[in-house]
Amino acid sequence: AVVSTQSTGGDWASQENISDDFYKELKQYVPLFQTIIDTPKMQLELLNKIQEFCYDNINFLKTFQKIIFLLYNGNIIEEDSIIGWYYTHHSQKGQREFLAQMDKMVHWLENAEEEESDDDDDDEDEDDE
Repeated sequence: AVVSTQSTGGDWASQENISDDFYKELKQYVPLFQTIIDTPKMQLELLNKIQEFCYDNINFLKTFQKIIFLLYNGNIIEEDSIIGWYYTHHSQKGQREFLAQMDKMVHWLENAEEEESDDDDDDEDEDDE
């Protein structure tokens, strides 16, 4: 609802290209989202609501990944929720478009998780060199 309210209330609501002002205003809501979105289930629900909103509002179709990245950086949506959404829990609305937008981010998140677990192994490998 906050995303919907913000997106229809600003000057960008009728613009074909969404301005950075939208993201600045959305960023102001990060502390609110942090208190409300407190379970993996709620994170998945938020991901799907944003997906459906972007699908239903053509001007926001190409903004999905940027919105999700903003929420990820704000510690609202965790890696596991994004990866779970990507592989199994996404909405059917515009799934091809949104999965394509998220390809690079999901790949990056998966590699980051692997690197974290490999860091322990690397410490042992450095002793051998």
